[in-house]
Amino acid sequence: MKELLVCGIDDGYFPLAFKGKKGSTILLSAKYNKSKLSSVNFDRILVDGNDATAIILRIVDECDIVLTDGVTFGGFNYIDPQELQTNGIHYIIFYSQIPEINEVERALTKYFSDDEKRVNIILQVMRNLVKLPTKKGEVYVKANIPESDVIKVVSYYQFYAKQPEPLRSAHIIASSLSRFLINKKLLT
Repeated sequence: MKELLVCGIDDGYFPLAFKGKKGSTILLSAKYNKSKLSSVNFDRILVDGNDATAIILRIVDECDIVLTDGVTFGGFNYIDPQELQTNGIHYIIFYSQIPEINEVERALTKYFSDDEKRVNIILQVMRNLVKLPTKKGEVYVKANIPESDVIKVVSYYQFYAKQPEPLRSAHIIASSLSRFLINKKLLT
């Protein structure tokens, strides 16, 4: 595979008290050059806010492909795939299993009935996921790159599990860092 810089994006931990825009967590990018973690970048996002797309645009520098752990972060904060594309970002929105769309829709309608854009984007992504085979089994994605490239990238980074290593690293680092920041009262 051609040498690519791939950034895995995941959010950090947050207590339930932060739900409903009452606190922040972090959104973290773990950049991989081949099979090595080369850098980490992060910023705060509002839990249940709508700033995840803007934060991704800030924290992914020089990434050829952005690999996200789903479309939602920090509760129901969300990314807008169209805005990522408009800004020249090649993305793969990744799910290791199909989300429970009916449950997501119920929660969105209950808590965000006045936010049509959020509801539409999240549900549109989830309803249009494509099932693809990889070396660790079937995955579900929405991407703006060819399916053959998605399969190559995801399979290449499946070192230990179905979840590609840039996402696994982003999850581990973001979870640990956010807990540290919350314990030090630096993240509220």
